[in-house]
Amino acid sequence: MEPLLLELQQRGHHLTVVSSFPQKTPLENYTDIDFSSQLPPPTSTFTLETIRNKMPNYLKTVIFFIEYHIGLSEEVLKSQRVLDLVGEKFDLVIGEIFGDDTLTYISHKMKVPYIGWVTSTPLPWIVFHSDIPDNPAYIPNFFVSLCSDMTLFQRIYNAVSLYYAKVMYHILSEIPSQKIAEKVFKEKLPSMRDINRKTSLILVNSHFSLSKSRPFPPNYVEVGGIHIKKPKSLPKDIQEFLDDANNGAVLFSFGSIVRLSSLPPPTIQKFLNVISNMPQRFIMKYEEELPDAPTNVMYMKWLPQSDILAHPNVRAFVSHGGQASTMEAVYFAKPLVAVPFFGDQYHNANNVVCRGAAILLDIDNFSQADFLRALSTVLNDSWYIENMRRLSHQFRDRPMTPLQTAVYWTEYVIRHQGAPHLRPASVNVPLYQYLLLDVIAVLAVWLASVFLVLYWLIRFTFYMRTPITDRSS
Repeated sequence: MEPLLLELQQRGHHLTVVSSFPQKTPLENYTDIDFSSQLPPPTSTFTLETIRNKMPNYLKTVIFFIEYHIGLSEEVLKSQRVLDLVGEKFDLVIGEIFGDDTLTYISHKMKVPYIGWVTSTPLPWIVFHSDIPDNPAYIPNFFVSLCSDMTLFQRIYNAVSLYYAKVMYHILSEIPSQKIAEKVFKEKLPSMRDINRKTSLILVNSHFSLSKSRPFPPNYVEVGGIHIKKPKSLPKDIQEFLDDANNGAVLFSFGSIVRLSSLPPPTIQKFLNVISNMPQRFIMKYEEELPDAPTNVMYMKWLPQSDILAHPNVRAFVSHGGQASTMEAVYFAKPLVAVPFFGDQYHNANNVVCRGAAILLDIDNFSQADFLRALSTVLNDSWYIENMRRLSHQFRDRPMTPLQTAVYWTEYVIRHQGAPHLRPASVNVPLYQYLLLDVIAVLAVWLASVFLVLYWLIRFTFYMRTPITDRSS
């Protein structure tokens, strides 16, 4: 979401940014409150062992997402550097919606509008901010790998997992968030649910062409791909490596968090055995030395991923299915071999699989032949190539760029003092009203009364027509 901040700064807004990603060069009207030493970014820190220990299944993944994030938020909120901001004058607070919403209390204390941004597709508990329909009958939730056309048992699993996540969020996030904020501010505060209902706008890193088509209220704006910039010149060694790839090239990266080098040696060897026999060149994000790297492989600890995908000789992408990586693959029309590890990666990858532009592999259960087959297919099968081109065109075809859209609606909220008219009325409606339980009850009583009256009228009519002698008997 950094492009939004930089564009707002360019347009004359004064920004104070609390993050672990300070600007390398100081900018005018842009003040960094740097948490990078206190809360260093988790870049290339997750190993496969970490993932298996912390997120071995869906149930624990939800809990890990929430508890990990609430710990970070508490660390930020109790910092004096952040508390000092509460007394200053601001027009708007923008914050992340992820595993918890503790920091939303800052906007409440400042008495200014709040915009939330979501760097993934909608999480199960985002409904608590803006009452978006999330019917599990046709909308797969964040943590599951399903297409919209679900079987009965898939719908059961989708529904149970959705409501499980919401309940866990309430228990592990909403209640503790309020307690943390009350401890920090030393006063009784409204519930987290009441604070979240006042969210003016939500910017979400999704797009209906790639995610599922679903209904959204006006204060929910999709800006998927906002991070994708105009391609920059590649470093000389990478440029030459790709320019000379006469048979095409493949990008192999598992993103900024998971360390490819942490995979078990037999798994890495499976990848390398296939790659060494392919005619294409491979450029790989690998965090350690790789002495047995095939001659057709270039590896580095960090890669300009988006700029590499823009190169015309890159024909496919072996990815973990992260949201940013998936969108970059779609934007530049590169078919995917997706190898997800945790969280929404399965969901993201499956969105492309359902559109016939990717093949999914299970990191715990794939063979060398499976990888060879998947890679050869996305490289050579015109069906996958054309589907990805079609999807890319749909993803790019918009009236405004994602950045222009985000800037417009951010300034709209400022211009209209929080724009409360964007929020659906349903956010303040009790559940029984939302589900029309009171209406159903009244109608049920009315219908029951009508049928009861008819029953007694009919019975009375038959009674009156019965001869008196028969009545007595």
